[in-house]
Amino acid sequence: MQISRARFWVTFLIGFIVTSNLNWGIAEFFLNDWALPRFDGFMRTGDGAGAGANIAKMTFGFMLPLFVVAWLVATLDKPAHWAARGALAATLVSVAAFYGTYTFISGWGNVLWWPLMVTATADWVSLLFGGLLIGWMQTGRQQS
Repeated sequence: MQISRARFWVTFLIGFIVTSNLNWGIAEFFLNDWALPRFDGFMRTGDGAGAGANIAKMTFGFMLPLFVVAWLVATLDKPAHWAARGALAATLVSVAAFYGTYTFISGWGNVLWWPLMVTATADWVSLLFGGLLIGWMQTGRQQS
């Protein structure tokens, strides 16, 4: 790793808080109303029993890809610029974590592919912002 462990964990934590809230905001204010009818019963609705556990699953599930992005940004030496490294890490992780998984879900489940790809793109945008933020916090201020 090219940075201290303490710096890694601080940048990951700050990146996670900002990025997960951005992801929530995109879903809440733009995506959910559009996606709900297109998923034809695939999405959970309401705050019934177990809602807290579902929120915890979503939070942890989004934390894992962002951790991989933070790790890649901290360990890759190329591309040399922090913004390129952050964007590359976020895009690579998004292709596997979002586009790949959602494509699998559309093949396995009874849900259309294209609304899942719109959702994957929204998740990628959030992760891209997080990758750039983490890249800047980890190394950007030193390169500027």
